[in-house]
Amino acid sequence: MDIIPYPTYETGSLEYSFYSVGHTGVIELRMRITLMDAGTRFYNIGFGVWELWREDINDKTTIRNGDTDRILATVSQKALEFLRQNPEANIAATGSVLPGEMPLRTRKYQMGISKYYSELSEFCNIYGFKANKVDGVIMGEWPDWDGKWVRFVPGTNYDAFLLNLKK
Repeated sequence: MDIIPYPTYETGSLEYSFYSVGHTGVIELRMRITLMDAGTRFYNIGFGVWELWREDINDKTTIRNGDTDRILATVSQKALEFLRQNPEANIAATGSVLPGEMPLRTRKYQMGISKYYSELSEFCNIYGFKANKVDGVIMGEWPDWDGKWVRFVPGTNYDAFLLNLKK
């Protein structure tokens, strides 16, 4: 991958901070890798703006700082690093969507995976999640959405993504 990720700083167990630097200023972002199901070694990676007053990540804010590709490269680097350190793990991501909004973050993830698909698919299994929807609304709560995981095919729309290392 040809984009230089931002430096990251460990802030807790499987939690990292980094700074977005762009035309709106310097913004602290955090990413967190969370175990969702121990039996299947299913982890979720989430990230967003760090809100000091809440001491939590806001994954619904769009910052438009002009460095989206570098932010995604930073998150991707940590996800792949995590998989190398935990070769039996499955790590998933989906973009947060507010009601009535388009899934723009999910689309960005998909574009990034598609762009680097040939490189990633050499050492990772890549899956996309096809969620069941009623009137465009995904049924259930993440990660227990109603639907199924399928092999990722570039150019196909998905609602979430999962990577694990090839054996």
